[in-house]
Amino acid sequence: MRWLTSCIAIVMATLILRYRYRVLNKLLSKRWLRRLSVAMLMRIPAVREKMIYETFR
Repeated sequence: MRWLTSCIAIVMATLILRYRYRVLNKLLSKRWLRRLSVAMLMRIPAVREKMIYETFR
C-alpha cells in the first residue's frame, strides 16, 4: 500500500511540474482562488515588503 501511494505521489508531482503553468492558469482563473492566493502571499512579510517597495519606488 505504501509503495502504491509513493508511486501515485511521484506521478502526480511529475505531472504538476510538467504542466505547472497550465495548472496555475486554471487555478488562478477562478476569482476566489486568485484573491485567496494574493491574500496568503501578502501575509508573508518579505513578499509584502518587496511588493510595497516595488510599487511605491
